[in-house]
Amino acid sequence: MQAGWLEINLKAIGNNLKEIKKIIGKNVKTMPVVKANAYGHGLVPVARKLEEVGADFLAVSYIEEGIKLRKAGIKMPIVILLGVSEAEIDPVFTYGLTPIIYEYKIASMLSEIAQKNNTNIAVFIKIDTGMGRLGVFYKEAPLFLKKVSALPGLKIQGLTSHLAVAETDKTFTEKQINRFKTVLDEAQKAGINLPYNHIANSMASLQYKESLFQIVRPGLSIYGIYPIPLLKKKINLQPAMSFKTRILYLKSIPPKIGVSYGHTFVTTQKTKVAVLPVGYDQGLFRQLSNKGEVIIKGKKAPIIGTICMHLTMVDVTHIDGIEIGEEVVILGKQGREQITAEEIAQKANTISYDVLCRFGRSNPRRFKG
Repeated sequence: MQAGWLEINLKAIGNNLKEIKKIIGKNVKTMPVVKANAYGHGLVPVARKLEEVGADFLAVSYIEEGIKLRKAGIKMPIVILLGVSEAEIDPVFTYGLTPIIYEYKIASMLSEIAQKNNTNIAVFIKIDTGMGRLGVFYKEAPLFLKKVSALPGLKIQGLTSHLAVAETDKTFTEKQINRFKTVLDEAQKAGINLPYNHIANSMASLQYKESLFQIVRPGLSIYGIYPIPLLKKKINLQPAMSFKTRILYLKSIPPKIGVSYGHTFVTTQKTKVAVLPVGYDQGLFRQLSNKGEVIIKGKKAPIIGTICMHLTMVDVTHIDGIEIGEEVVILGKQGREQITAEEIAQKANTISYDVLCRFGRSNPRRFKG
């Protein structure tokens, strides 16, 4: 028995990139983020679609992701967002990957291997403009950049940074962008050529024109999720992931009967219950117990009782003609009804990224488009 499955609409992903390109203009290149197995959508199929529709770069977190893409035949530049360790330097050259660097020791080792191989390696330098994570602090960046640019064999593509509060704090976001510009200006004065610089994530790409340098790094928007609801008026994004299952069992329960662990739901009338063969092991948040909904025969049905490891109960009293084996939509659209990742995230007190990655962690995928 198949518990549940994902349906991934690759055409939607391609269309989302095209829509983003309309916003940013022809002169700005794109670096879609496909880390975390393309946010649960499937690393290789998504990368192939993005390459097909004209992405310029791809961004991953770990070198293993980059190697997997190269072995799958992906030719475009692949940027390793988290950088590389000493043990990973040789594979960077073997697979033609582009690391982000923020430590002089790693930069020096890359330079040494490049010289031995009589070649150059493309790198980006990460600066911290206010995220407080990886990267050279922006006030120290000019000196670091000067030292690294003197190393032979390194082809510095540009600078990168990450916005901390683009969705919630316009003032601080603009401050980060200005810090980024200041470092770029100082680099230019020092005669350092930086052709490809990027700080814009999905939110900034669509909302902050001043963040559009030579590249943008859309993540969530590539998969059809809006960083904030206001952007629905600005761009037409299509969700690419659906999560579905089928009814395992149907039963009628009389009034005053508890459902599932802890009896957190007790029937008040004769209730028709559909039992679904999915639970938190398949990524269905336990926090959706007595709060979430699914769609069956084009109608929404409430989740009742505590979500179990592999079973979830829903009230289908109001839905006629229902049968065992009926398709159930947990994330996605059926008829006129839709359940979005944003809606699930709000009810589960989390973020859309979490929803996509959880559903994408272990459920089988069916690709279309």
